Amino acid sequence: MSTILATQEPGAIDLTAVRADRRRRLLEAMADHGLDALLLGRPGNVNFAAGARQLWTAGARPPGPGCVVVAATGGVHLLSVWDEGVPPEVSHDQLFGLKWDPANLIPAIAAIPGLAAAKRVGSDSYSPGFEGFLAALAPGAELADATPALRRAKESKSAAEVLLIEHAVAISESALSAMEDAVEPGARERDILCAYLAAISRMGSPQPPTEGVVCATPRSGPVTLRRIPSERLLGPGQLVALSPGALYAGYEGGIGRTVIVDHPSAAASRLASRCREALDAVIDRCRAGARGADLQSNDADVMIVGLGMGAELPVIGRGGGADETLVAGMVLSVQAWATEEGVGGVLLRDAVHVIDGTPRVLSRYPSTIG
Repeated sequence: MSTILATQEPGAIDLTAVRADRRRRLLEAMADHGLDALLLGRPGNVNFAAGARQLWTAGARPPGPGCVVVAATGGVHLLSVWDEGVPPEVSHDQLFGLKWDPANLIPAIAAIPGLAAAKRVGSDSYSPGFEGFLAALAPGAELADATPALRRAKESKSAAEVLLIEHAVAISESALSAMEDAVEPGARERDILCAYLAAISRMGSPQPPTEGVVCATPRSGPVTLRRIPSERLLGPGQLVALSPGALYAGYEGGIGRTVIVDHPSAAASRLASRCREALDAVIDRCRAGARGADLQSNDADVMIVGLGMGAELPVIGRGGGADETLVAGMVLSVQAWATEEGVGGVLLRDAVHVIDGTPRVLSRYPSTIG
């Protein structure tokens, strides 16, 4: 089964207008939070501010200024050694090159117009000694957490952004179909992972920075949701949680479904129905003004996170987020996980658009157990 969007073709989305709208919202949020400049290092935030297409790279990276935004000029300056993937509104003189020696990097960034006069600078990530780095760029500037301003700019999505997320969800659903086809007795978890990676590659989506998309759930002992695929073989009657994600124009979409190897048992069908009913009830409560404390279930473990570019707030689960409040325009990944000894676990995840009325579910792939 593959899913095709029937709403609008990708080419009809004006990405130039999307980027301009994001910059406008970011500058407004900076003004509201008293920030004269931003030093951004997280890829999702850099993409949101600059709109540059970034290469996927393996491994961790130290925090560093990949993008600088100056309120006084409205300029967005990007760490890049070439023009490939850089949108036309970020001109060549707004690029600063990579320097291995911080002593050489500091003059390049300090030369950005308006930065030296900044009195309050926000950053999304920093390491020990960052205050000294900032002092060399903007003498006397106060270092602030950029998270509140970034959240304000990112949390309420435009109609075009929601459509981009829908495209990412559709890619995820097509990948889910390929993963389902690979689920059979004797297959390995990593075989399912390979089917997923091949599917999103065929559709032009870059490889995401996680392999946690498949888990053959155990039927005895602690039923846990593992995030690292292994070489273990799938057996008849086993519940397999599939949770593919994909990127489209920098926006993330994803879906979670659970399938069973061969034919479902009555117990597996009951567990799947319990999980689906719990998720549907939580989704129905994902309305503007709802509090995190009200978005939980007694029948399943529920996790809710913001969906968009990179890691987004809110994060709501039994471990926290009770005081979070949903606002209209948010897009959420809403996940439910239900387990039963002797049966296994069922994972379900949908993308949900929060509006003033009944929430709109962006994912369309049916639940297949039952």
